[in-house]
Amino acid sequence: MSATASQVQVTMVVLPLLIIKPPLTRAGFLLSKSRDCRWIPARTAFNQTGIWEPKLTLQVKQDLEAYWKPILHNVKHRQGSRGKYYVLSMFPYPSGKLHLGHVRVYAISDSMARMRKLQGYEVIHPMGWDAFGLPAENAAVEKGMPAHVWTESNITHMRQQLINMGFDFDWDREVRTCDPAYYRWTQHLFLQLWDAGLVYQKEAFVNWDPVDQTVLANEQVDENGRSWRSGAVVEKKLLKQWFIKTSEYAAALQEGLATVPSNWFDVVDLQRNWIGEITGHRVKIEVWDAQRTKAVDTVSVFTDNLPGLLGTAFLTVPPDHEMCAKHRSENAQSLDVACRNPLTGEFFPVFVVEETQRRTVGLDPEARFGVPNLNEADADFAASHSVTWRSFLTADGLIAKGFVGLSGMSMSAAAAKIVADGKEFISTPISSKCKDWLISRQRYWGTPIPLVHCAGCGHVPVAAEDLPVKLPLLESISSRGGSLLAQQVDWVNTVCPKCNGPAKRETDTMDTFVDSSWYFLRYLDPKNESVPFSREAAMAGMPVDLYIGGKEHGRAFIVYVNSLD
Repeated sequence: MSATASQVQVTMVVLPLLIIKPPLTRAGFLLSKSRDCRWIPARTAFNQTGIWEPKLTLQVKQDLEAYWKPILHNVKHRQGSRGKYYVLSMFPYPSGKLHLGHVRVYAISDSMARMRKLQGYEVIHPMGWDAFGLPAENAAVEKGMPAHVWTESNITHMRQQLINMGFDFDWDREVRTCDPAYYRWTQHLFLQLWDAGLVYQKEAFVNWDPVDQTVLANEQVDENGRSWRSGAVVEKKLLKQWFIKTSEYAAALQEGLATVPSNWFDVVDLQRNWIGEITGHRVKIEVWDAQRTKAVDTVSVFTDNLPGLLGTAFLTVPPDHEMCAKHRSENAQSLDVACRNPLTGEFFPVFVVEETQRRTVGLDPEARFGVPNLNEADADFAASHSVTWRSFLTADGLIAKGFVGLSGMSMSAAAAKIVADGKEFISTPISSKCKDWLISRQRYWGTPIPLVHCAGCGHVPVAAEDLPVKLPLLESISSRGGSLLAQQVDWVNTVCPKCNGPAKRETDTMDTFVDSSWYFLRYLDPKNESVPFSREAAMAGMPVDLYIGGKEHGRAFIVYVNSLD
C-alpha cells in the first residue's frame, strides 16, 4: 500500500491517541496498579498478529488508520440524550489547501464534538465553505482558471483532506456561499433589510485597495493603514456605495455585552472598543447650494449635546472630508455651500479646518458643530471669521425664549424632546466611532446585489420570486481590478420590475461578511427551499454552544452577526 504525503501527516496527528504499548503484560492481561495487584484483560489499539512490533512502520500506521476510521466515524449517541450541543467552527475560504491553522481549529472542534456525543448530547457539528470573495477570486486569477471551477475543485480537495484527517463533521449539513441555493437567501435577507429601511446608498470616501482594486471596510484596514488581504497602503476614494444601518443597533449591542460571562473580558473589550462609548447621536444635516435655493447633499454629524443645535453657528470639516471633495470653492478656508439647521431652519456656513489631534488610522474624517454659546474656542473662531450668533440659554441654563416647543426647558428635557420629535434626522443613541456597514465590493466573485437601476423609478428591488439573481459564470478572469460584472452587457441590461421599462442591474457585489453573517443558521436547515431556515429548526438548534475561531472574529464578524440577528 502506497502512502501520500497527506496520509503520512494524518497518521502523525492521530497515532499518539491510538497506539497503546502494554506494560507488564502476561498472556493478554495487564497488571493492575491497584493495591490488590489483580490481573485485568489487556486492551490493545489494534493487532493482527498477536505479537508486539517495536518498530512502527508506515504499513502499520496505515493499517491502524484503516482499522479505526470506520469505528470513529460511526460512534453512536449514548442512550438518553442530554439535549443538543452546537459546535460551530470557523467558516473556511476554499482558496487553497488546508494548513496547520485549520488543523488546530478543527481538531479542537472535533474533540469537543466527540466528547459531547459520548456524553449523550445530540451534537450539531457542521462544515461549509465561505466560497465567495477576494481570496478565491485572486487565487483563480493567479491560476488562470474560472473562479467557479477553481473554487469547486478546492472544495472537493479540502473536503477530502478533512475526511482523511478523520474529523467527524455533519457533511449532510454542508453549505457553500457560492451556491445559488445559498446566496438566493443572502439576497432575500438583503431585501428584508431594504424593506425595513436599513439599506441605503451614498457617495462617500472609502478605503480603496489599489492592488485588489476594491473597497475595504474600516475593519479590513490594519493599524498601519494597510489592507488586511493584499498588504497595500490603503487610499481614500470618493465612490457611491451601499451601506447597512448597523449603527442603529449600537446601543443594543453594547447593552448585550453586559450579559457575557466575565471570563470573556478580552473579546468583550474588542467589541466594546469597536462599537465605542454610546454618548450621543448622529444628525442628518441638509447641505444647500451657495444661493440657498435647494438642497444638494446631506452630511452626518455626531453630537453629544443635541440642544446645542439651537446655537450652532457654523460647521467645520477637515481637508480630507467628503464635503471638501464634493463642494470645493476658490476659498480654501470655506466651502461654497450652506447647511440648514433642522431645528431652527436657519443656515450656517462650512469652514475647512485642520484637525488639532492625529486621527486614529481607519477612522473617517468628522464634521463638527461650532456652538459659541457653549465653547469659548468656538466663540473666538466665530469672531475671527465674522460669524454672527445668538445665545440660546438663559442665565440659569434653561432654553431661552424664541425656540418653539423648547423654551423654558432644561438641557436634558430639551434633548429628550428633540429625540422624540426628530426621528427623521436624528439617529438612535450611538458612539462617535460606530459607522454603518459598507457592503459594496467592486469585484466579480460575490453575491450580486438584487437591485436594478431604472431611469424613471430609481432603485428597484428584484421581486422575491425572481431570486436568485445568478452570477454569470465567466470562463476567463484576465486580471485583478475593476468590476467584471459591469462589462457583462447581456447580464447588466434587464427590465425594471416596477414599470417594465429598460433598466440596469447593480454591478457591485456584497461583502463576504454578509454571506457569513448567517451561515450558522443555514446549517440547521440546509435543504429548505421555502425560507432561509425554518423557525422550528432555529429554535431547536440555537444558540451556538461553542464557537471556535480566531480571536479577531470576536470583533467585526460577531458584531455583524449580532446586528443582523
